Amino acid sequence: MTTIMTKDLLRKGITLAKTGRNAAARNILSQVVRDTPQSVSGWLWLASVVEAQKQRQYCLEKVLQIDPQNQAAKQALMQVKAEAADGESLGKTVANVFDSLGHEFYCAGESADKGIEGQSLLLEICQEIFSASFGVFDLSSGDLDVYLEMGIALGLNRPIVVTAREQTSIPAMLREHNIITYTNLSDLQTQLSQLCDQDFPPTAQPTPDHCYFCGHACGSMSTPPDENSYLVLNRSKLLWRNLMQSLTPPLASYHLYPAYLTNKASGPMLCEVRKKVLAAQFVLCHLGALSDESSYLALGMAIGSRVPWVLLSQKNDGAAPSILREVDRIEYAALTDIKGPLMDTLATFLGRITASSTAKRDGTALLSLPFWMQLDDWINHIAHPPKTRKKIQGTIRAVQYKGQKHVAKHTVPTKGLVFGRSNDCDVIVENPSVSSHHFQILGGRAGRYFVQDLHSKNGTFLNGDRLPPGQRVAIALDDTIRIPGARFLIWDDRPLPDDRAALDIGTTG
Repeated sequence: MTTIMTKDLLRKGITLAKTGRNAAARNILSQVVRDTPQSVSGWLWLASVVEAQKQRQYCLEKVLQIDPQNQAAKQALMQVKAEAADGESLGKTVANVFDSLGHEFYCAGESADKGIEGQSLLLEICQEIFSASFGVFDLSSGDLDVYLEMGIALGLNRPIVVTAREQTSIPAMLREHNIITYTNLSDLQTQLSQLCDQDFPPTAQPTPDHCYFCGHACGSMSTPPDENSYLVLNRSKLLWRNLMQSLTPPLASYHLYPAYLTNKASGPMLCEVRKKVLAAQFVLCHLGALSDESSYLALGMAIGSRVPWVLLSQKNDGAAPSILREVDRIEYAALTDIKGPLMDTLATFLGRITASSTAKRDGTALLSLPFWMQLDDWINHIAHPPKTRKKIQGTIRAVQYKGQKHVAKHTVPTKGLVFGRSNDCDVIVENPSVSSHHFQILGGRAGRYFVQDLHSKNGTFLNGDRLPPGQRVAIALDDTIRIPGARFLIWDDRPLPDDRAALDIGTTG
């Protein structure tokens, strides 16, 4: 791009920023700094329109790398760092109110120190939100992670507190709801103490249709699925136009038709979004410029509700929540690159769709176990823990399920069982995402049994947690083992549990 064209783009971006059209300004100024990385004005104005505190800090530090004496950047960076310090103090403020009462809370936007080797950062955050007495979600920084995490809490239907400094811009879908606005942390502590005096967090078990954001029973909580609908998490139909012109025809051939996040809502806006999420067969989210805070809030609701979701990303596109940095997505350079991978991905959980290609006999497709299946297994294991770890009575079996019905019972002999795609396995699982020799169940001393992942490409999951490759992990009655395309319940000679076990299974590909 020529210098003249870049200057024209810069002037246009600055004009848009001055008139408050931040999204459009952000797209243009991002192009400017990509084409001219040494543009001080480009980075400085981009810092004024990006959505998250971390992004503002990054832009301002870029300015100071180019021009160390830039006073505007120095002052703005000092302010950003002060806001970051306030963010660190937010958790302390909440702790001052609730810790003495014995409540464990989750404070959103503090994911930098989470995530351990072998553990999904997203899964760990979901587990912490689910396990906490309540979550606190402060919107002051505009951090996309906070919106995503709040959506997860809403999807999991956990008690939440939403806060924001005065003058914070709030997405339209949240404006009708109760948000604690504060001038400083002392003011916030006072308002949280008042909330605590109102018996928050609740101790009584809510009814299934109780919505913690509305504070009462909500019809959106029991929305039935629409077998012909998928939800596009768009910030604008116009921005998605070319993409949807490419995706709509192949999906329509499977009788799947799009609903859009931005369509006019008929009821309380957030609850209308929940209806759309729960009705969808899956949701489609595009990382970067095609999404905004509302898009990621709705994505979080899908994640927490265990509604299947698919991420798209254009190569070298813009920012996305850091929680999603290690999450599988379909990355493309041209629109024609999307159809095949999308059909392959949807085939893992929508029985009506056929994968566009079949893996070679000596290869394994890199289609990992859908995240919502991992989360569902973990929640079911936590929600229905055995009062005691029951001993195996008689013969141990791996009961294989497809959908809500068991399709086979595999008795585990003394030598154990090997599961995989190869013909020499004891249990053959015909799925291109399953490795030739995927995992094994084997016995040990004193009637103990173990599961071992055999260094599979896409992993073996025990009660929602991915097993470390090659290590033997003890298993017990009522444990769940899942691999792409198959789920196994560990059971013995007793009759299978009634429909609870089947309902806990969820849909497998």
